[in-house]
Amino acid sequence: MYPDEWAALTAMLVDGAERVTRRGGLRDLDQTLRALVDMAVQNVPGADFGGFTMREDGRLTTRAPSDAAIVELDRLQAELGEGPCATALSVGGVTVVQVDDFVEEHGRWPRFAPAATRAGVQSLVSFAMAPRDAAPGAMNLYSRRRAAFGEVDRALGAAFASQVAVAVYGARMVEHMQRALGSRDVIGQAKGILMERFGLGAEEAFELLVRSSQDSNLKLYDVAQWLTGGGPHGAGIDPRSPASS
Repeated sequence: MYPDEWAALTAMLVDGAERVTRRGGLRDLDQTLRALVDMAVQNVPGADFGGFTMREDGRLTTRAPSDAAIVELDRLQAELGEGPCATALSVGGVTVVQVDDFVEEHGRWPRFAPAATRAGVQSLVSFAMAPRDAAPGAMNLYSRRRAAFGEVDRALGAAFASQVAVAVYGARMVEHMQRALGSRDVIGQAKGILMERFGLGAEEAFELLVRSSQDSNLKLYDVAQWLTGGGPHGAGIDPRSPASS
């Protein structure tokens, strides 16, 4: 494939992946991920199946697998604590992990590599990706053939991986923003209650919430929830706090 043909194909596939992401939006993340993974498997020449792996709370989880064998292989990596996905998602891990032949990887992953070979997986390429402060994730492409992934495969796989990152981390950003907005609303309601009940200004009411949070060893949001009638009990509000004196 000539460089201009390669660039045109990559641009076409990225455009298609972007349309999938926009169409699926952030409302149905699993469906969007599955569509992107399916596109990658169909268009990356070396890929026979694929999936997305995340490390959350110290555990590996699989999303949008195109084959049941991937679920089992990822389960093994999580159980054994070794394998290419575990390497890609480790602290300080590399961006791309490529395996040309699992038969030759018994020294690096002595328990996982033989299991991959028994499952019929000969080679793999894994693209690690995560913005700062986000749970690490990786898009993984598997092949039944030895040394299946060349330069073109890596370039196309990376293009799809970027769209998977948009879908995953964009959805999480929206979720966090919605949670933050909800917290702001609850805290605003709590401030209003204190202002009306004790005749405080907005700043004094907020300081009283903060002081109550510190005194009760509860998060500010939990104190506000309690005050508005929707949270844990025990976070008493004392109007004689220094905030109002």
